[in-house]
Amino acid sequence: MSWAYLRQFPILVWIVILGTFMVRTSFFMVWPFLSILLYRDYGLSATLIGLILGATTALSTLIGFYGGWLSDKWGRRSILLFGCLVSAASFALLGLSHQVSWLALGVIGSGLSYGLIDSPGKALMADSLAEPKARELALHLRYFLLNLGAALGPLIGVSYGLSARQETFLLLGASYLLLGLLFVMGFRLSPCQSISPSGPGMRAVLRVLGRDRAFLLLTLANLLLMLVYAQFESPLIQYLTRAGTPEVARLVGLLVTTNALTIVLLQFPLLHLTARWRIKHRLQLGVALFLGAQLLFALGNTAIWWHWIVAVILLSVGECILFPLLNVLIDQMAPAHLKGSYFGAASLSGLGVAMGALLGGWMIAHWGGGWLYGVMALLCLGILILYEASARVARPEAASPCPGEG
Repeated sequence: MSWAYLRQFPILVWIVILGTFMVRTSFFMVWPFLSILLYRDYGLSATLIGLILGATTALSTLIGFYGGWLSDKWGRRSILLFGCLVSAASFALLGLSHQVSWLALGVIGSGLSYGLIDSPGKALMADSLAEPKARELALHLRYFLLNLGAALGPLIGVSYGLSARQETFLLLGASYLLLGLLFVMGFRLSPCQSISPSGPGMRAVLRVLGRDRAFLLLTLANLLLMLVYAQFESPLIQYLTRAGTPEVARLVGLLVTTNALTIVLLQFPLLHLTARWRIKHRLQLGVALFLGAQLLFALGNTAIWWHWIVAVILLSVGECILFPLLNVLIDQMAPAHLKGSYFGAASLSGLGVAMGALLGGWMIAHWGGGWLYGVMALLCLGILILYEASARVARPEAASPCPGEG
């Protein structure tokens, strides 16, 4: 992958990439500590906090599909600016309100707004770059900075005492307002991107997606992959805690740091190393690394920390390879006039995270962590089969209804 492609990036692509870094850094200054704030300052139960945050994740995933389609129908500019305004209003509500009902509305609104920005933003990058290799580099760079922001945000929040303070949400709201202003400037400098394309109606898009079996198989595989990845979060913490791991909080912190550092340090070296590989082989390697991590988790010894660290390194290297690559695959599959709809439909795989947390917790409570991660390893084999089937299924010639069909 040549860095010379950076010269092809127009201003709107840079706004999406650097704007993602800005808002995700601000987001992670405070969002990971939201549960502490809701419990400490408002006395909410763990169940209610979980319900609010779970509803936010589910809403964000579902709205991602709708937001992607709307950006095809009404234009990227309208939906991105609306998403920035909703985000700014939602986080201002979180920063200023002192009533639980308004806080819950702000949390849920934040999930809705993310769904209106993420898929249209990726589709805008695809619109703006004609060269496939340039689009691939842009998607990788966006993912890299998203993870860098997720790593830096909590550190900045803790260092400056911002992490568990309600007022920090105002800083996040301001960052979305700034992003909206940057989009206004960017679209003014790129008038051709400001034109609303009047894309196909929802029924027409659903017919196209329903005929595209390769894309449906890919999305199912991605959903299962996210379900497997979700076991690295709360289920792993429950597993280690129930197993009586000594200094469990320190170990969990070390594992989270290992994950972030591995991604930040290795994503672009791995991209360079595998640049000449076929996508099929990169997918196989990434899923094999996920499978190896699940086996190590299943066989883990709570007294041997290096065992868990190696497992997380395998998982993180697999993540470096797979997650940006999946966006590249979706970009390759999507017809030019349906980029937003395809990215939006692919975002439904995020439901795997919510399903994974529920399934993981239930399996740990009833069967134990060893069984959970053993099942996840088997699921990785199923994911490999689905990716292979997706590559072999013939694509419909007309994944392209006429733009006015609806």
